[in-house]
Amino acid sequence: MAETPSEAKARAPRQLLNPRTVRRLRIYSGRTRAMAGGLRHPCLFLHLPKCGGTSLSEALYSTVPLHKTVAVLDAVSTRRAAAIMAFDRDQEALCHEDLEHGHLTFALREQLMLAHMAAGAQLIHGHVLYSPLARRHFGERYRIVSLMREPVSRALSNFAMMAGNGYCSPDVEAWLDGPIGRSHATVFLRYLGGQNVVSAAEEPEVLTRALSRLEDISVMGFLDDLPGFLNRFADTFGTKPQVHRYNQAAWPRITLTAGQRARLEAACAADTAIYEAARRKFA
Repeated sequence: MAETPSEAKARAPRQLLNPRTVRRLRIYSGRTRAMAGGLRHPCLFLHLPKCGGTSLSEALYSTVPLHKTVAVLDAVSTRRAAAIMAFDRDQEALCHEDLEHGHLTFALREQLMLAHMAAGAQLIHGHVLYSPLARRHFGERYRIVSLMREPVSRALSNFAMMAGNGYCSPDVEAWLDGPIGRSHATVFLRYLGGQNVVSAAEEPEVLTRALSRLEDISVMGFLDDLPGFLNRFADTFGTKPQVHRYNQAAWPRITLTAGQRARLEAACAADTAIYEAARRKFA
């Protein structure tokens, strides 16, 4: 009897499948297994950029039973939608978070997040700023989860991705002197402070606010100790995600002089303070 297409696909080596297909198979297999249990609490995964959250997010999706909702606030599509709404132009870069109109994308994501919370999604994932509205109306229901990375290496990775995608010049001096460098050096400050752009004058006040909001996070992890994060997640949510590593994109290699590194470390001072406070609290 001739082999059916589905039988041939099942027999094919996994490495021959499209990587996206492999990821979806893992997610739906996990979600099927989760039908017997799943997450103990609804979860908001506050995804801090370039902290290893992409692989983790797919592992978290797999913990949600198929009959419950996973809400993904996709980065690219929300940028495009914000640009269409504000400027009637379908251009992703126009409302990129680290560029001039990024606040419009964050505002849209907050609205979508609140809508998904109101609808009772079991897991919500996205690059979202801390939302006092979400805390006030849904804080008793949703547990916040996040993952951090050492701030200087995180900022460099962010820069490499932006330059590799053509969103900014690969010139290090221009980056350090400009608003994109400032944005990349203050990611933890901005996200936990709930403010997309934080001036130097505002930094002390926003830093105090960001540090206080660590109290509202149920599970914080660190990229250099993923097993510890997974154990803490399991303690809180009753299930342990299975994380698979994927090949990273080949972004340009960024090399700093000693002087440039010192400047970047100074620019990251607030993020470093938040990172160290988080390690004392959670690690």
